[in-house]
Amino acid sequence: MNKLLVISGPTATGKTSLAFKLAKKFNGELISADSRQVYKGMDIGTGKEFSAEIPTWGCDVVRPDQEWSAAHFVKFAKEVIAEVQQRGKLPIVVGGTGLYISNLLNPPETLNIPPDKKLRAELEKLPVAELQDRLKKADSKRFYGMNESDQQNPRRLVRAIEIAILASKGPTFLKRSDLIRRNDSLYIALIAPIKEIDRRIGDRVRQRIEKGAEEEVCGLVKKYGWDSALKFTIAYKEWRPYFDHKYSIDEVIKNWTIHEKQYARRQLVWMAKYSPDKLFDISQSNCILDIEAYVGRWYYGKE
Repeated sequence: MNKLLVISGPTATGKTSLAFKLAKKFNGELISADSRQVYKGMDIGTGKEFSAEIPTWGCDVVRPDQEWSAAHFVKFAKEVIAEVQQRGKLPIVVGGTGLYISNLLNPPETLNIPPDKKLRAELEKLPVAELQDRLKKADSKRFYGMNESDQQNPRRLVRAIEIAILASKGPTFLKRSDLIRRNDSLYIALIAPIKEIDRRIGDRVRQRIEKGAEEEVCGLVKKYGWDSALKFTIAYKEWRPYFDHKYSIDEVIKNWTIHEKQYARRQLVWMAKYSPDKLFDISQSNCILDIEAYVGRWYYGKE
């Protein structure tokens, strides 16, 4: 039976470092489920980690000015998972983008609704407030089911309107054969007290500033401009007022840290909605050993 391990949790809980350890122990390869690390060149701000020993898929797939969505991720991940399994290795999906993970394990019927270029061209000219009104009229339940960040994100609003309109016109676009069988997979998540997550986030932001986040953003803006993924991505969007001489570096750090903390809380809410098979508290001293033992029992088919 083919196996699939999924590791999720809020930002700054050490998901990737854990995934590398488990990959070494259980002959695995990583597939990133991170909506920020998919972009080329966005390295320091997103905290990309690589290993010379363990292959990592799903990072540096598209440029910041190219389109990428949950549907793109699911298609990409399914292909890589199948390839890794064919080579007799364990695919380990790791990341904190809950939408990617939930759509991979339990794809919604709307996942494969194709883009409507004509509709998008029309909608992309509209301000956020009008997009919100359009979505409320097309599918109010969908609008109010979005988190606050997505309600303010033009790209997410455009896609939601597109789905609401097209889904009302025709049959499902999802085939049953596209489903990942949950009984072949194990979904674990890392958690910690919110104060510990906040402390880790603060430390990590400062470390990324020291590594050269400012220079990275400057180079990406020159290459792609703000009308790209930089405009909406945490760790990048906070720099725009700084480059416009409206913010100091301290204000950038403050807003970046706040946004990361807000994102962590949204991730925790998402996890509560899409329950993992097992939660592990990283603040516990023997957490890693407990995870290795738990995964080992699943991997080798032992109770």
